[in-house]
Amino acid sequence: MAIKQEYRFLITGIGNTLRGDDGIGAYICSKIETLDLEGVKTITVQQLDSDLLDEFLEADHIILADAFVEGKPVHFYPVKPDESPLVSSSHHMSAALLMQMAKLVYNRELSIMICAVGGFDFDIKEGLSARARRNADEAVRTICDWIAKNR
Repeated sequence: MAIKQEYRFLITGIGNTLRGDDGIGAYICSKIETLDLEGVKTITVQQLDSDLLDEFLEADHIILADAFVEGKPVHFYPVKPDESPLVSSSHHMSAALLMQMAKLVYNRELSIMICAVGGFDFDIKEGLSARARRNADEAVRTICDWIAKNR
């Protein structure tokens, strides 16, 4: 019988590593993995979908790290349970919708934080632009500080 790994914090890196700065989420997860933080697990996905719900239910806190194109270099904020659960396509869900599914199906409140990180170059290529890498490194510090305060 497999022993279940316990973790309090799940960092989910979202994006496509073959689209330049869209790979910010994977970059953040790889940096956090090297820190070997106790109670922290990282996963990378191309997009949010309902298959992630089982994984999310195992964590006390979920942080979604993803690239975005407007605003601050790093924007770190909680997903509100009453946010409109907009679905942009049949293959993608919002964090708010996943929260509402967890509540309706499992009667479980999820704690989800968004770490939106400014990206600049989303052309087809591997690797981050220098500006996006600086933002992603700042996001790693932001995430680690938040984890330290919420242990």
